[in-house]
Amino acid sequence: LRADRAFQDGPRAPLVSLFIEDCIERGRGYYQRGSRYVFQAPHAGGMADVANSLLAIKRLVYEERAMSLGELVETLRNDWQGQEPLRRRIRTAFPAYGNDDEAADAMMQRLFHDYTELVWRVPQRNGVIRPAGISTFGREIEWRAHRKASAHGFNLGALLATNFSPTPGTDRKGPTAAVRSYCRMDFTRLPNGGTLELKLHPSSVQGEEGVAAIVGLLKGFVQLGGFYLNIDVMDSSVLIDAQQHPERYPNLAVRISGWCARFNTLSREWQDMVIQRTQQWV
Repeated sequence: LRADRAFQDGPRAPLVSLFIEDCIERGRGYYQRGSRYVFQAPHAGGMADVANSLLAIKRLVYEERAMSLGELVETLRNDWQGQEPLRRRIRTAFPAYGNDDEAADAMMQRLFHDYTELVWRVPQRNGVIRPAGISTFGREIEWRAHRKASAHGFNLGALLATNFSPTPGTDRKGPTAAVRSYCRMDFTRLPNGGTLELKLHPSSVQGEEGVAAIVGLLKGFVQLGGFYLNIDVMDSSVLIDAQQHPERYPNLAVRISGWCARFNTLSREWQDMVIQRTQQWV
């Protein structure tokens, strides 16, 4: 219903409407359904967190039988209190999406398929086309205050996966493994897209060898059927220093999700989100 109203009595946008086909001919603005096609895409977020948590539950409860499902639920309600060794084992030893791991990627594929199947049951509503997408684009920050402890080993209020990227710190086998995991999805089921984000250390892309490495990464991404790759070349130590001494880095730019921003203009939470992305070497 909210999507329906957005394209009936939405804000006036004359400049946008000038460049959208059929708005002038129909005498209606973009947000008054003047365009030829009207879209409002549902977007899921935190897919990596859900897939990793389901895999952790499967292994911990049903395969290892280390605890019952009720005991795990109670452990999560208590934010892993008294279970720190177990929490650390899950974080370090359990498989996770983004590592080219067959079991982890199979769980993500199952989740991905179920989500896109649900969306495609209602391809449009009241004339509004609803193609499936996966993104967060900052929503992971607002979710943080409401997020409880998770089964894949993260504590209460953690800042977790962005867009269609692995959960921060869980992608441990380099950028090519993250690309291979991401590209196992059938993106013909996701017309509104999903972004994989990579943060590469500057030393890994220096000189002719570095250029060749990143070119090879991009070619591999395309050949494997990838949809949307967002790369930022940045040293995490520089970002930490910029957070502590912003006056030293007035023009430091970082890639967010589809756009760039000066690091000093971001709030502390947005800065933390960029800093905690896994540092990768090509």
